[in-house]
Amino acid sequence: MKRTISLNGSVQKDLKKIIQAVSEIKYAHPTKSVSLTFSSNESISQNRYSEHVEISRVKRYSELKLADNGLEKQRSVLFIAGTGTVGSEILRQLAENGYEDFNPAIIGVCNSKKAVWNSNGFEKHQLLNPFEADEINKVDWDQIISRIINIEVALKIFVDATGSSQVSDIYETLLENNVSVVTPNKLANSGKLSRFKKLHSLTGSKTFYKYETTAGAGLPIINTIRNLRLTGDSVSKISGVLSGTMTYIFEAIQNGVSFSEAVKKAAEKGYSEPDPRDDLSGEDVARKFLILSRVAGYEIEREDLIVDNQTPAELRDIPLGEFFEKLPDYDKYWKEKTEEAHKNGDVLRYVGELKEGKIEVGVRAVPADSPLGNLRGTDNQVAIYTRYYQSPIIIQGPGAGKEVTAQGVIADIREIADSQ
Repeated sequence: MKRTISLNGSVQKDLKKIIQAVSEIKYAHPTKSVSLTFSSNESISQNRYSEHVEISRVKRYSELKLADNGLEKQRSVLFIAGTGTVGSEILRQLAENGYEDFNPAIIGVCNSKKAVWNSNGFEKHQLLNPFEADEINKVDWDQIISRIINIEVALKIFVDATGSSQVSDIYETLLENNVSVVTPNKLANSGKLSRFKKLHSLTGSKTFYKYETTAGAGLPIINTIRNLRLTGDSVSKISGVLSGTMTYIFEAIQNGVSFSEAVKKAAEKGYSEPDPRDDLSGEDVARKFLILSRVAGYEIEREDLIVDNQTPAELRDIPLGEFFEKLPDYDKYWKEKTEEAHKNGDVLRYVGELKEGKIEVGVRAVPADSPLGNLRGTDNQVAIYTRYYQSPIIIQGPGAGKEVTAQGVIADIREIADSQ
């Protein structure tokens, strides 16, 4: 790599220029040698001052200063972890959509195996295929954390688009070092209550923890509950359907699709969790209601919930591929259960309810002409009852799907950026 530097005769300033140039190039291309050509404003032969400098690969990312690499100190930078269904859609929307007054620099992307970096921010077209970048490293979370923390810009945002506990375990370290976190990953908030409180205690006027998409995808459920509490109201009850996956599956069965085929299609379309058993078991809905209850101010632990697991016991602990192979064995059961509900004028829905500090989640037969019975596709519907709203606040819309989830994540990112 070559770079031309104009010298002005001041040893201190010239040395700073040289170090800065080397750092810039090695930050972006750590495996390549650096060729620096020095020139001055005086009539001195450039060749006389030419040097070839070999620099070993940079090991300590803390020595690199991204602010010196041409990024404005007020510009927000993003690192996006996860390039699966949701992560790749976030990248696509950031690449293809035009945002007024919003132009974050995406300086890093990783999946479970490799990480790519661009210290000046990827060009938009590069986001569609980020792993074609020059600098590709194996995933090393200690290095990733160090590198993000030591970037000298005003606003740093880490986006966790994975379902990984390993990734969610680094939130505290990031927040403690002024890196904001945005995520649709439910694991951190649905673990121990003490951790939920700790994560929120680490936020402040310049560091944010946003997770609107952990319940209801792009629907503004969490912010609504939070704002109700901020204005002095109190939530007495939350009920409804918070699984777009299960709405999709039950509607498909109503229309004659087999249970196993409905589950398979939900997974193929990206509606379900990576492992559909997280949806069928009720664990996904349980996590969502646990998060909503905590945002509403209730101190509830996971073991306090009553959850009906719809995954057959024989299929709960086998490999995912084998699970899909054996799922058709249970098609008859779900066909009969659906037909029984139909005879009574009902349809099946996977319903959750928070009431009097307790949460129950499971399959319920509801009237076909009721609001829950009329849900279609991946729709969610949540009814929020409060001290001031005896007639509930109803929030309804798509509760699954990569597009609306990615849009919700970007909305959280923009909210952080707009607050600066």
